[in-house]
Order: sequence, then C-alpha cells, then structure tokens
Amino acid sequence: MMRFRRMLAVLGVVGASLAGPAGPAQAQPSADQVMTEMGLSAGDRQRVVNGEFVTTEVGAVSERDLSFAIAFLLRASPDVLGKQEVAGEHITADSEVQQYGRFSPAGSLADLAGLQITTDEASTLSNAQPGEALNLSTGEIAAFQALRGRAPAAVQQQLQRMLLARYQAYRGAGLAGIAPYDRGGSATEVAEDLRRASQAAKGGLQKYMPAFHAVLLGYPKATVPGMREHFFWVKYAIQGKPTYVLTHVLVAADGVARAVVSRQFYVSTGYNGEQAIAAFLPVQGGTVATYESHAFTDQVAGFGSWAKRSIGSRIMAAQMKKMFEAERRMVR
Repeated sequence: MMRFRRMLAVLGVVGASLAGPAGPAQAQPSADQVMTEMGLSAGDRQRVVNGEFVTTEVGAVSERDLSFAIAFLLRASPDVLGKQEVAGEHITADSEVQQYGRFSPAGSLADLAGLQITTDEASTLSNAQPGEALNLSTGEIAAFQALRGRAPAAVQQQLQRMLLARYQAYRGAGLAGIAPYDRGGSATEVAEDLRRASQAAKGGLQKYMPAFHAVLLGYPKATVPGMREHFFWVKYAIQGKPTYVLTHVLVAADGVARAVVSRQFYVSTGYNGEQAIAAFLPVQGGTVATYESHAFTDQVAGFGSWAKRSIGSRIMAAQMKKMFEAERRMVR
C-alpha cells in the first residue's frame, strides 16, 4: 500500500498560500448545515462537532479507484489555518523522497537537471514492455526500447525528455493532454479517472467554491482570480521501487473559504494517478475541514475489485486520520 503521507508533504509546501485576500463578508452557515450538505448522518455530524475525525463514504468513480473522505472541525478560521501552514510538512520531510524539483511555467530540461537514475533504473526503462509494470504510452515504450545497450546517461536524458513532454502537454491541454498507459492490447486512461473524480468532488466544493470546482475540469482554460498553482517532479522510493511522479497543486480562495487540490497526473509505476482535495469552509465558530482522495490502480480492477477497494480505502483512511490528528494539534 502506497504511503499517502507524500500528499500531505506536497500540500505542506504551499500551505502558507491558503492565506489570501478575503472576499466580501458573507453570513456563515452552521457546521451542521455544511455537513448535512456533505451527506453526513446525524450521528456523524455530532461526532465531528465533538471533535472526532469522521470517515465518510465516497463512491468509487471507476473500478480502479481507492477513495475516501475525512471531515473534522477546527476552532480557527481558514485565514488563521493558512498562516500556520495547515499541512505542516515539506517534501523533504518525506522519507520516500529521493529527488525533487519545480517546473518553470514554460518548462525546460534544466528544470529536470536534478533527476538522476541508477544503472538498474536505466535497465528497467530500456527494457520496458506494454503492461502494468510501468506506466508508459506506446510511443514512450518505443523510445526507451531504442536505447537498449546504451549508457545509463542516454536513458536518463530520455526520461527527462519524457517527463518534460508530459508536463508541457498537461500544462497546455489539461486532462486532455494526458497520454494513456499502454497495457498491451488495451490502455488505461488515467485522464478519464481524474475527470470523473473531479466531477464527483464533494466536500462543499461544488456549492461553496463552484468556480474553483470548474477549474478541476476546465484547466487550463478555466481559472479563478488569485489562484496559485505549482508543478513538481518527484522521484520516490515507494516499497523499494523508484517512482517518478508529476504533481499539479492548485490553491484558491472564494470569499473566506479555502481549498487546495493536489493532482498526480503522471506516476511511473505502482499506481496510475491520484487526486486529493482539501477544503476549509468557514462555519459559525470555526472551520469544517474536509479531505477527499481518489487513488487509481489497476491492482484493484477486475474480479473482486469491490472488496479490494473497500479494504484498501479503509486502510488509507485510517492512516490519514492519524496524520490529520497530529496536524490539528499543531494549529490549536
């Protein structure tokens, strides 16, 4: 099971960006009203008011989806939370991170100069085949196969070119720019999974931040005033396997509500992609915080997938509750 701590680490880098210019003052709803709109039962709403973390059901948007949501109450405004860096972590605090960097707006190979690979990693890439071992398009597989027998430096350069091309394609066309993974006779469309997750986004985003919710589907054409965005490449060691990930982080404010979206639009192995949304909605007496995650993996698709998704989602939710409890103590 992948460690979802890295998602919080990415959010931590931009945590301070949650603090932004507030819009016109509006009457704040009650915590009970917001949680009712989220679909929480009366018992779960009371548990949140009592200070508990409540895991809520989130319908899977595909057979590859491991999904869950968490809701809890904080006795501080979204502005205060932003100034205290809610996530409280940075990428380098994640023990699975080996290398990382940021992309410039246009993107260049210089942005990926810090990405280095070993001889074994080069061998794995140059021997790529269609299937689930590596997440590559048909053209990407051919480009790596053409480098068999070449020095690792040549494979490293091809990896850097590939990641840059994927970044630029996504930056230019959003979800439509994400190339599918070649599974050998079939393809996995991670873009479609991310699109469905965006359409299904709950946690108050659709009602309280509708313009920002539209950005999730219409990026890069859709935007909202004051929106901040960051792009990262990260090399992880996940369960001992080198994993190259491209992440888009969006931060926006709508009035006094705040939201952070972290979308992993490319993952080289282990799972296909992921989208997490953290929303901070002002209510009378504090802030209702929600966290909704959809992680996509072919490992839970097919026969028995419902049971595997259910087990996987419960494990993920339990891990995240522990992390958020630690984070909440930091901002009290």
